[in-house]
Amino acid sequence: MRISCARLGSIVPIVLAACVSETVPSGPVLPSTVLVNEGNGVVLTVQGAGAVDLSAAAAGEADFQFVAHKNADGSAWGHFRQSRSTAAGTVDFEGIVICLTIAPNFPGRARIGGRVTANNSTNPAFLTTNHEVGDDVWFRVQDGGVSGDADDRSTTYGFKPILVDTSEQYCALPFDGLPWWNPASIFPLARGAISLIN
Repeated sequence: MRISCARLGSIVPIVLAACVSETVPSGPVLPSTVLVNEGNGVVLTVQGAGAVDLSAAAAGEADFQFVAHKNADGSAWGHFRQSRSTAAGTVDFEGIVICLTIAPNFPGRARIGGRVTANNSTNPAFLTTNHEVGDDVWFRVQDGGVSGDADDRSTTYGFKPILVDTSEQYCALPFDGLPWWNPASIFPLARGAISLIN
């Protein structure tokens, strides 16, 4: 016997929720923390989505999304993607998180390091041996809400040999001083938000 959604809604209200059409997120969906974490205890999450305003560098905008988690044992996991258009072609990378660090003395600042899982770039400058699947990649972000304003910021992606050679070395860098935290290379968001939760 077939029962319509409307009929089920009058019998069991919770079933009605299953019949309602919902918008499916456009980005990747990760399993829940409980399933992936296996009880290790997530102690830090940094996440964001939107577009970075690169107009100060005469480079338009870079669309981005990421989520990075750090477990109690220091291990990190998550994913990220950033894509932007340049005169020489697209710069578009996806990756997985392998390290995440913050500094208590600099609330809202985070460093994220990972490995490239997809290079969809067409810009020749980003098709070198330092930009291949499996290579290290890194970026830093700032949750401006932590310090009382809404000035969330992000960098573009860095690769060997910018400052360091590995993601782990990048995550271990200081959170102030040049060249480690250069304010000229971290840009405000054109739209979206970044949040740091610990």
